[in-house]
Parts: sequence; C-alpha cells; structure tokens
Amino acid sequence: MDLRQLRYFLTVADELSFTRAAARLRMSQPPLSQQIQELEKSLGTALFNRTSRRVELTEAGRTLAPHARNLLAQVEATRRKVRAVGQGRIGQLSIGATGSIMRGGLADILAAHRHEYPGVVTKLIEQAPELQIMALQEHRTDACFIRSPPQSEGLVHELAWREDVVVAMSSIHRLAKRKRIDIRELRAEEFIVLAPESSDFARSIMDWCVNAGFLPRIAHEVIDSQSIIGLIAAGFGVALLPASIARLTGDQIIFHTLGPSAPPADVFMVYRHDDPSPVLRTFVAFARRFTGGADGDAAAS
Repeated sequence: MDLRQLRYFLTVADELSFTRAAARLRMSQPPLSQQIQELEKSLGTALFNRTSRRVELTEAGRTLAPHARNLLAQVEATRRKVRAVGQGRIGQLSIGATGSIMRGGLADILAAHRHEYPGVVTKLIEQAPELQIMALQEHRTDACFIRSPPQSEGLVHELAWREDVVVAMSSIHRLAKRKRIDIRELRAEEFIVLAPESSDFARSIMDWCVNAGFLPRIAHEVIDSQSIIGLIAAGFGVALLPASIARLTGDQIIFHTLGPSAPPADVFMVYRHDDPSPVLRTFVAFARRFTGGADGDAAAS
C-alpha cells in the first residue's frame, strides 16, 4: 500500500466508476484497475464489488475510506509544514537590540515581518551592543541591530537604515524655537549622555564634540536612552540622540537637526556568516526589502 494507491482508491470510491475515476485522474482505465487490485492484494481483502452495471464499496472499502482521507490529509499538512520551514515561514527568531533601536525603526520591520510571516515566533532581547555581539557568537541569538558595525570574525554586517543625530532639549529651553542648531552652540550646555562604556555610538558622540572644539559638560551619565528622555523633560540639560528617539516622546521635548558635520546614527543588521537557518535568511531578505535596500553590500568582519 502506498499513497498513490490510496489516492486512486478514494477517487474510485467518490465516483463509483472506474471509467469516470480514470478520466478524473487523467489516466487510462486498465492501469487504474491494476493499481486497485494491487492495493486489495496488499490489504488481503476486496475493496469494491464490481459488476457489469455498477461499482460498490465493500464493508472493508467503507472502513478504509475515512482512514485514507485522514492519512492523506496528514501527509499533505506535513508536506506544507516542512516546505514552510524550509522557506523560513515557520520557526523561531531571536533578535538583540538596544532600547532605542528596538522601539524605533526595528519595531516597524518586526511588525511588518509578523504580518507577512505569522508562523515565525520572534523573541526580542534588549542588550548593550557588546552583549549582543557575544550572544551572536555564542549562538544564543540569530541577529542583532546596532549602530556601530562590529569587527568580529564570522559575523556579517550590513546597513539596515540611515538615521541622523539630533539634539534633544526641553520645550522651554532657550534654543527650543530654533529650527537648526550648530553643535558649537551647545558648548555651554550641560549634557545628559549614555555611559561611554555602554556603546561605540556613545563614544563617537563624545569624539564629535571634542572635534568641534569643546569637551561636553556632563551633568548626568545613564545607561538607557529612556532615562535621558526623562531627565530632559525635567529640564536637566540637552542630549545628542538618534532621530528615532523622537517617536517615543511627547510635547515636553523638542528635537532639532544639527549642522552638516553631524555624525550619522545609522543602524546595522548583524548576523553569523555561516548560519544556515532558513528563518534567518528569510528575515534578512525581508528586512532588505522593507527598508528599500540598504546602501552598499554586506561586509564580513
């Protein structure tokens, strides 16, 4: 007994005619009859009563029919599931990101990905960039999104989306009504900054200020961007942040673009070069499509 024979049997059982069943299966009648006979031989019992005028199911045939339908349905369901797994449409995906990236552009990508691939369960892990890279290398996550591309062997990074650095300040700040601000105009301000040891991006902001001719007067040093927002809203200084932070705040905080020398706050997607996961490959391709295709090719570290 094989699956093809069961399909032939069910077609004859539905039509109760070898002629009509053969036409439906797009085959001649003799091979169909031979396959049914082989099925009956393998089961050790007749499945049809055949006369010159009609074809009827035997009691054994009536017993087999629902089981055959269930078996073929299970086989087809298994085939669809296996195909979906191979296409990256079913599975699990673990992604690391910082809070600002997770609640910024990454949220849009993941929402759209969930809509198109509802069979993929995504787990988000909020981590500092260094911990994200470590988790990738130890195969505890599948991908991560960070602002400074890593230089780690075996990892690939590619530009996910571009983002500007903006200056955030209270809506009652003396510069709040300005449309654009030069970084040098902030030399007398008190800064709220991310701890430099928390990310390369935080260090790059400090370097940018130094290159502009001043060392920022740091009033508060925090490890989470949301803490910066709370302090600014309370009137404690200014901060240089990725533009996506603006979507997380209310009217108490104003965001201004900076001069043309402002550094980027671009976000990079990072994953293992040799990862064979279909779910990951599908997600990477989807992220590229969603962002319209990042500039430049993927780069191996």
